[in-house]
Amino acid sequence: MSLSSSPCAASPKRSLDGYIRLTFDAFSGLNFQRKLVWEDQDLRQDLIVEDVPAFCAGYCEWATDGALQVSIGWAWFGLADGRRFIAPGGISSNVMLVTRTSYDLGMHRTDELLRAWLSGESWQTREAICGL
Repeated sequence: MSLSSSPCAASPKRSLDGYIRLTFDAFSGLNFQRKLVWEDQDLRQDLIVEDVPAFCAGYCEWATDGALQVSIGWAWFGLADGRRFIAPGGISSNVMLVTRTSYDLGMHRTDELLRAWLSGESWQTREAICGL
């Protein structure tokens, strides 16, 4: 299913609850641009307190262009060897994923699918995060 074949994707609209409803196929076909990226020492310290061996940590936000921006933001941490990971509980978005028949998948399933999608994207590289 492509972006243009889904009723939710063909003309996405912001609903009264603030979400933009899209199927996963439509969402994964969007063209995201890196908007904000920064390191955060407070986040790093919070993760260390939770026994996460964060050598560095911060936040990223990507968004689509256009009048109705779809955005996804996440907290990340890096290990001393350079590997980067999504921080626990660290994804937020203005998207609610829906079925092909436009039923909400719910916040938990949407978060799981966004996390899975993000895991397949090349945000983990040094240059993609912020040139750390």
